[in-house]
Amino acid sequence: MNKFDYNQPNTRERVAARRKASQPKRRQGSLVLPGPRRAAGALLASGRVISFVLFFAAMGGLLYIFTAPAFAVHDVRVEGAQVLKSEEVEQMADARGQSIWFVDTDAITEKLKQSAYVEQAGAYVTLPGTLTLQVQERRPELRWQVGGTRYLVDASGRVLGIDSTATLTDALVISDQSNRALQPNDRVDADALTLGRTLSLRLPGELGIQLATINWNITEGISVVTNDGRTIIFGKSDRLEDKLMVLNALLHDGTTFTFLDLRPTQPYYRDEHKKTDETPTPQQ
Repeated sequence: MNKFDYNQPNTRERVAARRKASQPKRRQGSLVLPGPRRAAGALLASGRVISFVLFFAAMGGLLYIFTAPAFAVHDVRVEGAQVLKSEEVEQMADARGQSIWFVDTDAITEKLKQSAYVEQAGAYVTLPGTLTLQVQERRPELRWQVGGTRYLVDASGRVLGIDSTATLTDALVISDQSNRALQPNDRVDADALTLGRTLSLRLPGELGIQLATINWNITEGISVVTNDGRTIIFGKSDRLEDKLMVLNALLHDGTTFTFLDLRPTQPYYRDEHKKTDETPTPQQ
């Protein structure tokens, strides 16, 4: 120890005290609340009010658009329908009154394709409330008659529906003698359709045979009845050229017959006006 007893200076504390004294004093926050005008001005300046107004205006606008009657389907336009009536197509779509924002055009297209008449379909909406339905119909090629009912049938043999129109008055009619009840989208013998169409053109044009009826049944296939009462069975469309050649030979050599079956390789014919049945084989 030093000889003299005195207090040692606290140098670190003194330096810290001087630094603290040299720093500017912080102002204490005011406890006074701002006035209403100043508070409103600050709120407007922050942009919060405008953001809230725009938000609620947008929500109100969306609510109006999605619920307003002006944006519901009130006009339905049908394009491409000929056999089908526009009212029938609209009824199948079943979309009138729906909000255009929720109309499922894909589902509507599938509904339209369920009709036997419709081969292709499409649907789209336009503002403010129009639904356009586009259909491509299967083309009715002929009438298939069962009893007293005639059905429209396309080239593939698909039954389209009962013939309730007068637009196909010259269409070919094939009489189904099996009396099988038919429904739309059922199928009939496509080969019978092809053969029936061919015979309706070639028999009058090439052989001078005028047809009264074209018939079909499941056992005999296609047969025709001529205007003079002769029945000729063709069966199916196989060997058609040979069958026509035999028929042409019989007509030109003066052979009389009321019934002719061209299905066998050795065709069979008879004349029912004679007292005895004869079954000679015609010369080819």
